[in-house]
Order: sequence, then C-alpha cells, then structure tokens
Amino acid sequence: MTSVGDALQLACPMCRSALEYAGSVLRCTTGHSFDRAREGYYNLLAVQHKASTDPGDSRGMVAARRQFLGANHYVPVAARTCAVVHQLVEGKARPCSILDAGCGEGYYLDAVANASAGGIGFAGIDISKWAIRAAAKRSQRIFWAVASNRHLPFAPASIDLILSMFGFPLWDAFAAAQPLGGHVLLADPGPDHLIELRSIIYRQVNTTAPQSIEAALPAGYRLDGEQRLSFRFRLSSAAQITELLTMTPHAHRVSSEGRAALAQLTGLSVTADVVFRTLRRS
Repeated sequence: MTSVGDALQLACPMCRSALEYAGSVLRCTTGHSFDRAREGYYNLLAVQHKASTDPGDSRGMVAARRQFLGANHYVPVAARTCAVVHQLVEGKARPCSILDAGCGEGYYLDAVANASAGGIGFAGIDISKWAIRAAAKRSQRIFWAVASNRHLPFAPASIDLILSMFGFPLWDAFAAAQPLGGHVLLADPGPDHLIELRSIIYRQVNTTAPQSIEAALPAGYRLDGEQRLSFRFRLSSAAQITELLTMTPHAHRVSSEGRAALAQLTGLSVTADVVFRTLRRS
C-alpha cells in the first residue's frame, strides 16, 4: 500500500484537515475516520457530495470496460500515456505525486505506475464504487479511493500531475490541488474516434473536436503541448462489440435500430483517435 508520507498528502473530505494512517484506518485531527475496505480502497466520498445513491459508472459499464481493456485493444493509448507522463515527471524533484482523476477501473494509472521509477506516489479516484473496487484489484502500490473530482481529498498544492483520461476536468478543483508548475494531461476522443461504430448506430455521424479547454484559462492553466494518436483495432466477436458499446456514452444514446444493426455483426474493425494535451499551471 502506498504510504501517505511526502508523496501523497491526503485531506479529510469532511473538514479538510490532514488525513493520516492509523493501521488500516485513515483519521484526521478532528476525529473523522475512514476504514480501508476489504478490497483495498477507501471511501472518501461524503454523503452530501453524492448526486445519487449509486453515482458514476454502473457495475455493467465497469465490467465491460475491464473485459475490453483486458483484451489489449488500447495498449497504444496506455503506451502513449506512459511516454507523456515520463516526459512530464522526468525533471520533477522526488518525491512527487500523480493523480488519475476519474480513474475508472485503473487501467491507465496501473500502466503508468508499472512503467515509472521510484519516488512517485500514485493515487486514483473515481466517483463510482464499482470502478474503484475493480481498480483496487490491480495494484496495492496505488492509493485508490471513491471520491469526487469536485472535492479532491488532497492537500492544497500537493499534486504534481493530474491525469484526466476521457474524463471531465474540473479546473478550479485541479488548480487548488496543484502547485504552480503542476501539469494536467488530458486524453480525449478525436474527431474520428470509433467512427465505424458510430456510423452503424447513428443515422448521422458528426465529427467533433476534443472538449474545449477554455475553462482552464481562468484557473491559471496554459496549453503546453498537443499530440494525436490514431490506430485501428479489430473486434472479433459480437461480445467484444457489445463490450465496446457498453463502456462508452453511446450506450445511453443508441436507438433500438442501432442496437439491432450491431447485433447482426460478428466482427468490426474500429478506429481509435485520441488527442493528448498537456496543460501547465502557471
């Protein structure tokens, strides 16, 4: 288990005072405590910060993503993520900290941790308890917690690098958790991402740019670099096609006609189109 130590400085989600380990329990100075779950994670999502009784990705979405990523379709995305992270932390003093904000079932952060040298504290948070339960099975080297990006359970100016992998960055919250010179790495769908799948399930396919970073500017972030990764992969069964659909937002938008069209397929070649952008807090 990653120690809190100097690399990860946790803050109580209730009162914002420092959290420290007391055996398998996290406690703050004002008396709030959080037990470590059997699977190896902590629940730091305050009840008042929940929008529903079961927020975030469902159990089914998480299971589909685990199956899909476990089949190695997105290895190039993980490899590019590791390469960019290496460049960003290479010159940083040790110890330093990396947070995956909206880590899902932990695929990308686990790859980064396995490819990194010592002196780095790794943390992954997600609002979905199903995602964090799955993530905690990947690695005991990483601190995993159910938590919200809007209320990050970390001390001010303590996170050197934040990953937002196909996620929803909240720039004011990120800025509060990062020192000047801290970086955010965004990975977002490019215009042609899953274009073949979208062409089947929608009558009209719109190509859209990655999410805007305009909201990052008032929070003090500036674009530091951008690169694009595009490759094709093959889904070789109806089950894999279903897994891909289920793990994406398209599962909530697809029509009955679109589902029927997909159900006729036993294989599909798909384009992955991912835009990586690094932003620096300055």
